[in-house]
Amino acid sequence: MQPEAHAHAHNRSMAFEPANPEHQTPALPTIDPIKLAEQPVPERRWIVPYWIPDRAVTMLAGDGGVGKSLLAMQLLTSVAIGSPWLGLPVTECRALGVFCEDDPDELHRRQDAINRECGIGFGDLENLSWVSRVGDNAVMMAFDRVDHGTPTELYQQIYDAARNFGAQLIVLDALHDVFAGNENARPQARQFINLLHGLARDCDGAVVLCAHPSLTGMSSGSGMSGSTAWNNAVRSRLYLSRPKADDGAEIDEHERTLRRVKANYASGDSFRCRWKDGVFTAIEIPGGIFGTIDRHRAEHVFLDILTAMESVGRTVSDNRHSGTYAPRIFAKRPDREDFQKADFERAMESLFAQKKIKIETYGDRPSRQFKKIVATGAEDDE
Repeated sequence: MQPEAHAHAHNRSMAFEPANPEHQTPALPTIDPIKLAEQPVPERRWIVPYWIPDRAVTMLAGDGGVGKSLLAMQLLTSVAIGSPWLGLPVTECRALGVFCEDDPDELHRRQDAINRECGIGFGDLENLSWVSRVGDNAVMMAFDRVDHGTPTELYQQIYDAARNFGAQLIVLDALHDVFAGNENARPQARQFINLLHGLARDCDGAVVLCAHPSLTGMSSGSGMSGSTAWNNAVRSRLYLSRPKADDGAEIDEHERTLRRVKANYASGDSFRCRWKDGVFTAIEIPGGIFGTIDRHRAEHVFLDILTAMESVGRTVSDNRHSGTYAPRIFAKRPDREDFQKADFERAMESLFAQKKIKIETYGDRPSRQFKKIVATGAEDDE
């Protein structure tokens, strides 16, 4: 056994000897953690904190016509002028947008609406640049029969344009235009995202890749497109969609939900926005003081609707299986002030905890007893 094991070890060592002794293989760059002992830990960098990481690729997915291109243009504008994006803080930097579905006139019209919302003029956009590829080849990587990808001339042109302009945010709209391979082929998906990671690294910034979800991604609500390799390769993935009621019906044609469906460096979150006058504006802002204000307002609206329903003899329940489940009923009323079932569910639990609502039993005889939510009349602590 020992000679055989020795021979096996010898064969393994021989496998690493170059066929040509004169050939010198370049040394593999390594990182020795011991050398980091005296170095400060670098802070994580963001284009949009917790939503779009720096030096990485983020995928922004959305169904056709949902408005992801407009949302991407608003992002480009926000970082170019250092203004919040849907209420979220941004890192101010130069930005480049590559649009394959919108011609220069459409970009002009959309930007005019964005400018009005931001209170700026076109002269304030010196940090913003566009490329329109409508009607032109937009493929950035070509693949051969064995899934080997090669960057195209256009990729090099975009790379040079971003570097020369000093762009630290590059938006590519959209995946099905810039990627001509098989979206279900994992090797192709990974090579393409790695190519974009290199662009982000060399520009010392971030790449946002707009994409259409597959039919499965749309029906499941995951926003996935093709192979799971797309989701695995990007560091962050956002999904813009139209909110739906429990029965699948669209709630409001102008309302959208932006969800963080994958975040390597943060936890999941979502918030709602509304299209008005050619732009999206936030209905709610996740976290922070604005999120707290929004939650308090939802609680006040819950109490107002509860009082209004009590005044006409209508009762509601805290049982989610009941036909009178309060959050579901309240989300269908015209006086809901843009709040949805999930908002009223959070508000209801908070109001129970604050003892501002309670469960009361009622009925015309002992054998017919029911439960309903009633307000206690407790005052705000604030």
